Amino acid sequence: MPASEERVSNFSLQRQISDLTARLDQVARDVSEIKQMLRAVEERVRSLENHEAGAHPLMESRIDTVCRKLEEHDKRLEMLNQIVSRLDHANKLMAWLGGILGSTVLIWLVTQILQVVK
Repeated sequence: MPASEERVSNFSLQRQISDLTARLDQVARDVSEIKQMLRAVEERVRSLENHEAGAHPLMESRIDTVCRKLEEHDKRLEMLNQIVSRLDHANKLMAWLGGILGSTVLIWLVTQILQVVK
């Protein structure tokens, strides 16, 4: 019986070895899938980083352009405010001079009329 026990144990060992081989093959496939998944994730991250790196300077240049335009508009508005102030002052001066000139003309007309009436 010792020979038959060896055969049974050999058959059992062969079955265990084939089961172990199948399990190792499955583990190898799983590891391979994990590697592929990690490569895909790495490619996605690299793609996102490249896209972000390309977009970041573009956004900065656009923001800088907008800031420069805002500064130009601020300067123009300040210049327009100064012009409006000057025009307001000039209008007040013209109104004052017009009032004096009008009064002078009115007084002159009244004196002319009074001289004619005398």
